[in-house]
Amino acid sequence: MPLFPGTVRAQAQGQHVVCALFVTFAFKQGALRVWEGDGPLDRGGFTWRGMGHRQDGAGNPLQSIEGLEQAINGTAPQLTLTLSGVDQTVVTAAKQDADADEIEGRDLTISIGFFDATRPGLVPLDGLVPLGTWIMQKPGFTATGPTLRTITLPCETLFAQRSRAPFGMLTDRDQQRRFPGDRALEFVPKMVDRTATWPKF
Repeated sequence: MPLFPGTVRAQAQGQHVVCALFVTFAFKQGALRVWEGDGPLDRGGFTWRGMGHRQDGAGNPLQSIEGLEQAINGTAPQLTLTLSGVDQTVVTAAKQDADADEIEGRDLTISIGFFDATRPGLVPLDGLVPLGTWIMQKPGFTATGPTLRTITLPCETLFAQRSRAPFGMLTDRDQQRRFPGDRALEFVPKMVDRTATWPKF
């Protein structure tokens, strides 16, 4: 039995079959689900927000997904998502989420789905198939010129920290698991690219 019976059948009948990636960001306040196409799409019991090319040319935030490969021979390849062309409001919101521990250390899942593109609209073929789950790291922000803003989100596989003991990271999340209520490490994300003077006289 093939993995994608409906997709294989449509392809064999000469229909135009297309595929798209579906990305789930498991943020602290709730999951965000996006797909490569344009506009909202109901699939797999969820509504996915379109983040792809638009016919009117009004933006293409999800520019690239690099490093989407299988971990072999003990490697742990890094996945990188790039959002380009976003305005300052989006960048500010992303920075606030990063400071509030909304992003770092949380799961990101990528799935693939197929469509029959020969009929009006995109007709789903088979169910979504998960390609893998990654752990989101701290995002990076760059500015080019007066308007272009880019957000880069690196993600690691579950095997990246396989040599570390459980709760062995110097993060507020792991510290809370070790000692609930302890606030010693909650300042760490705010110290990135900053100089701390101590003691202060």
